[in-house]
Amino acid sequence: MVGQHARGAGGAAPPSRPGGTAVVLLAATGLPLAGAVAGELTGNGGGPLFVLGAVLGTGVAAARCTRPGRWWVVIAAPPVVLAARAGTAWAAGSDAAQGKALASSAVRWVVDAFPVMAVAVLVALSVVAGRAVLAARSARTGPTASTSTSTSTGTGTSTSGIPNPRRTADPNSTPSPAPSPTPAAVPAGPTADRRRRHG
Repeated sequence: MVGQHARGAGGAAPPSRPGGTAVVLLAATGLPLAGAVAGELTGNGGGPLFVLGAVLGTGVAAARCTRPGRWWVVIAAPPVVLAARAGTAWAAGSDAAQGKALASSAVRWVVDAFPVMAVAVLVALSVVAGRAVLAARSARTGPTASTSTSTSTGTGTSTSGIPNPRRTADPNSTPSPAPSPTPAAVPAGPTADRRRRHG
């Protein structure tokens, strides 16, 4: 318990997770699928609703995932977008489920989904780059980046560079006695001359 508190106070604690796995998966797969379904229902399968769902889902997933999971979001964006487009289009069209019609429809689905896949990847990369820049900036301006001005104990010097006699003195040595003051010279006056004469 003490070690955990020390790591938390010393700056070596692990980074916090921006979001849960369920939120990331729901955003990465659910939003593109919802956009594709909405596009099919409105009669425009590869239209703006599908593009909005794919881009928004990929961006949210890249913003909420952990640091190791960022590249998984980037890699998974194209197949997820293509699966959402092809799956909804196949479910909506009855003539695309057999023979040559299925092959030609699959080619059309790939062509329709390719620009959306490219945009989704660009959005994911932009979010990942933005998070990296913000993390580097916060690391530079954080409390661990401040310079330490305290001096080590036992050096005999203070922060101003003036030697401290209390630190430089040897604790085992006995203090030397203070020199006794020399008596002041008595000026020769008329009283001293009288004593010399009577003596």
